[in-house]
Amino acid sequence: MKDRTALLRLCFIIGAITDGLAIIPMLLPQLGAALFGGDFSRLSVEYRYAMGIGASLMAGWTALLIWGSIKPIERRGILVLTIFPVVTGIIGASLYGIQKQVIEFRRTIPLLIHLSLVSILYVYAYLKTREDSRERMTGRCS
Repeated sequence: MKDRTALLRLCFIIGAITDGLAIIPMLLPQLGAALFGGDFSRLSVEYRYAMGIGASLMAGWTALLIWGSIKPIERRGILVLTIFPVVTGIIGASLYGIQKQVIEFRRTIPLLIHLSLVSILYVYAYLKTREDSRERMTGRCS
């Protein structure tokens, strides 16, 4: 039981760190352009507005993941919501940005690998902890 709780807690913390770090290039577009390519001088007011909204939502999701880490077994469903729509949305937006030549593919490879590995870890942890979740609901903890 403790190992499964630790696994879920690790997943939540990895997600919170990932999302927390993602806020930085959203609020500092110069850094975003340096990381993912692009011309910082072309960033419009509309872009900055959209990134401000995105950063607020990302901060909220970071807090949600931290909250999930407090009771990881009970809140493990947050991991599924993190995969879809959050991670799949980020990957989809990244692929769109690559297609429209807003960001450079080669610079998104580490992000795409990281998000894929996190998603695999989340699915594994979610499935691995199903027994604990069922035991708690029926009151049969070991």
